[in-house]
Amino acid sequence: MGYRIDGFEQDGIYHIFTRGVEKRNLFLDYNDRIRFRLLLLHCLPNKSILSFSHAQKLKQKPELTSNGSGLVDILCYCLMDNHVHLLLRENVESGITKYMQRILNSYAKYFNVRHDRTGVLFGSRFKSVPVISDEQLLHVSRYIHLNPSEAKIVKNPFAYPWSSLGQYVRESREEYSHPDFILNLMNGGYREFVLDHIDYGQTCAAYPELLIDDE
Repeated sequence: MGYRIDGFEQDGIYHIFTRGVEKRNLFLDYNDRIRFRLLLLHCLPNKSILSFSHAQKLKQKPELTSNGSGLVDILCYCLMDNHVHLLLRENVESGITKYMQRILNSYAKYFNVRHDRTGVLFGSRFKSVPVISDEQLLHVSRYIHLNPSEAKIVKNPFAYPWSSLGQYVRESREEYSHPDFILNLMNGGYREFVLDHIDYGQTCAAYPELLIDDE
């Protein structure tokens, strides 16, 4: 399995996209999504870690690292059926590369065992696009959070349980992301920002290179 290892800079922010090989579904049921989301936390520490299964046997609960202390900060995430969007800030050199290797390798092994399959699960490379301004950062976060409603999976984006949006609008007590970095950039409420579809449409036209789609 190959991974992108070039182009990442410490303290840089990147829109990351990975999908199933041949656009196959990555998540077949609730348990698959739970496993991937727990891996988002398990793979964060900036130190050697146990395998997820071993950590579970020792009853070690995955926890969100404090801002800036893990390999990356998870600014946003969204789990779709056959792809995943992440908005990551790299905290240490090669942090994104190491983090993504941990997650994708661990999840692929789990998925193949659980679903009695062999072979690669993810496409050969994950895509990454640098975010270079605060304005872009806000718009990319909205794009990621609106992915389920734009794909017609749900009508109400706030009803989708597999993204960080609930944490952004304080409707979820579960912590799988670091929202404060983006929320501190807001002049108004994040809910209103997400629902501003006119501005969203203008954003898609203005920043097509940032808004990675499942091509």
